Amino acid sequence: LTTAANEARGLAMDSIAAAHSGHMGLPLGCAEIGATLYGSQMQYNPNDTQWINRDRFILSAGHGSMFLYSWLNIAGFDLSIEELKNFRQHNSATPGHPEFPNSEHSTPGIECTTGPLGAGVSNAVGFAVSEKMAAARYNTDDHTIFDHHIYALAGDGCFQEGVSAESAAFAAQEKLDNLIVLYDSNEVTLDKMAEYTQSEDIIKRYDAYGWETYEIDGHDLASVEETIAAAKASNNGKPKFIKCNTIIGKGMEETEGTNAAHGEAGVPYVDKARASIGLPEEKWFVSEGTRDYFSGVQEKNGKIYSDWQATYAAWKEANADKAKELEDAVADNVMPAAEMIKAIPEMSGEAEATRVSGYKVIQDIAKLVPNYVSGSADLHGSTRNYIDNGGNFGAGFDKTYDGKNIYFGIREHSMGCILNGIAYHGIFKASGSTFAVFVDYFRPTIRI
Repeated sequence: LTTAANEARGLAMDSIAAAHSGHMGLPLGCAEIGATLYGSQMQYNPNDTQWINRDRFILSAGHGSMFLYSWLNIAGFDLSIEELKNFRQHNSATPGHPEFPNSEHSTPGIECTTGPLGAGVSNAVGFAVSEKMAAARYNTDDHTIFDHHIYALAGDGCFQEGVSAESAAFAAQEKLDNLIVLYDSNEVTLDKMAEYTQSEDIIKRYDAYGWETYEIDGHDLASVEETIAAAKASNNGKPKFIKCNTIIGKGMEETEGTNAAHGEAGVPYVDKARASIGLPEEKWFVSEGTRDYFSGVQEKNGKIYSDWQATYAAWKEANADKAKELEDAVADNVMPAAEMIKAIPEMSGEAEATRVSGYKVIQDIAKLVPNYVSGSADLHGSTRNYIDNGGNFGAGFDKTYDGKNIYFGIREHSMGCILNGIAYHGIFKASGSTFAVFVDYFRPTIRI
């Protein structure tokens, strides 16, 4: 994996140099983290990128997109070296920031659009909500259909943005122990060294939220692997926060460890850096040994996938109604709006507040769309978007993980990001509500 990490560094350097644009610091600084995630710790199948029980990886620091593209190629996803060579070119599968498949890009292995800092790590909380919800609704005593983990890689900017604080508090409150956040702690921000604008003890901060915390050398492969494995195995009701101390731009002597390493300032030094980490002159080089190793990873994950398929088949036979509901949800097989309108009783009588009419319609929609869930930022009593008899989502009090109503607390921005994460996860139709004047708090999530 050490060799693979350096070859991933090479792919990132070559692609950014070819584009004369991009962010080199994170792909070089987090190479060992990528090697561990894709090389030993995550369960995924490059041949079925929509497998519903795959682990999800969200690159919250989306500017470091060549990290993700390099590892997708090495891990066997259908993302060719040619596409890496086309990094940041119009209509390529490797845009400057990762983009969820859309009319412009259909890059396999991209779980959500990231770039606005703090949003991705908050989307990851939504993924974790959805996984907990799906496990509660569809797993049975005899068959486990959902048991995957959500990983997010984030940097200083993500944790300085306030939305990550909102989301971290929510994740701890609802005991989302299927969430593992890796902090690329490289002591650097764009304008200055990080100490110029931050002095908090982030481990104490996340301890206070109620997370399980770890601090490691992000370049020590054994430590990274051991810690992620421990985080996966810990089902103690606490989300996991791993502070990975790294060197930004590692391997490029002229810029590493400085804020100059963040972007493309290292392009003139690429050839020297490649040689210093043992890469040949051939650009976009991945060795046969690395390809063979990851073929073995695919074989291991293929066995997990095959075993899961057998479990799913047995579950489906024993739970025909649940299976139809789940498969309709995954296929987005929802009653068309025109039919839904016909199925909802026409209202009559005296005029009433639109939120009251909306409340009535929501009850009908919830009956017609079994995977519909809703939530509010501490305004259920005013916005009236509560699903009657739907139960409340979460841990403690009267909450369960199969509840359809999410109490976000006074966290509008986080609510928007979490709803997006639930939608990205691909099973539940999520909605949330607040006052129109508060929508400005989560306008960026509406844009995304």
